[in-house]
Amino acid sequence: MTRPTIVAIWGPGSRERHWSAEAEATLASFAERVDVYLDPAEPAALRAGRADAALANADGLIFVGWGSLGIGMLSSDRLARMPRLRFIASTTHFRQAEFLDVEAVLARGIALSETAAIMSPWVAEYELALALDALRGIPQEHGIVGSGGWVGSFDADPPWPDRLHGRRVGLASFGEIHRHLARFLAPFEVEWEAFDPYVSAERITAAGGRKVDDLVAMAARCEILFIATPPNPTTLKMIDRAVIEALPTGAVFVLVSRMAVVDQEPLLERLQRGELRAAIDVYEPVPPPEDSPLRHLPNVIHTPHRAGHTRGAHNGVVTGQCWEARRFFSTEPLMYPIRRELVRLFER
Repeated sequence: MTRPTIVAIWGPGSRERHWSAEAEATLASFAERVDVYLDPAEPAALRAGRADAALANADGLIFVGWGSLGIGMLSSDRLARMPRLRFIASTTHFRQAEFLDVEAVLARGIALSETAAIMSPWVAEYELALALDALRGIPQEHGIVGSGGWVGSFDADPPWPDRLHGRRVGLASFGEIHRHLARFLAPFEVEWEAFDPYVSAERITAAGGRKVDDLVAMAARCEILFIATPPNPTTLKMIDRAVIEALPTGAVFVLVSRMAVVDQEPLLERLQRGELRAAIDVYEPVPPPEDSPLRHLPNVIHTPHRAGHTRGAHNGVVTGQCWEARRFFSTEPLMYPIRRELVRLFER
């Protein structure tokens, strides 16, 4: 049986940040691999020409990294010069329209896979850890002990809940990250609700929660608000002043997606007044200025965008592309097929 030819697109840092022995072994187990390195310093036409030459006789295409790695727009004209191409996997969080003529690809019957969801357990575990840290002030007390001090009294303890068990929790979105988080929350016997216009009440109920249609009302009931909403034209500043002002005093605000979905001004106002606790992994701008309150407020846990930004997570999404290719060429169903309705959110 003839082994398929898979073109792997590489960019700066691909090998150090994204490639792994498992990815290499997975591809080698069923396919011939052709590597194409695209240097961003080269003219776009030169990069496109190199990619097209390799893809002229390829059956599949993967990207060793996040996004398109400079391949340029794969238009219907370019795709026509790739007659054998039947499979494309990428990790873009549904931004394929930025480098693919998605309609032309689907009309050709080319299978599309999006593996960003593989990163979700990493993010959900980190999100849970941030909430626990914020409830107990673990990083702050770590700093006290590390600087030679000690905590010998309850004098600095805030008059707010310091346990996760039994708390009222709100999930802003119920995508892959929060589906994992819902499972992780189960042993804590929390009461959780989720706001997500794209997910059915039945699916949220089956996961153990309750779907709500009023984000502000949900915020008003929250003792902990988890935000993993991806930024797209429909979600920018979704966590607005009304939502933030509705949060009860002492609530914990956990953000791991993008600051673009949050109105920063009212969030900073409440944090500076000491009315909320926060654990924040993402900022605008990135990194935040050295004098940003988010770096210095004692009621804010600040981390450097590491929820999913680790070697393990980035190895995972690229290895996932390789496994998806193996499934496709073994005539097995894809585990991470493209979701056309999500791709449309980012089309220009």
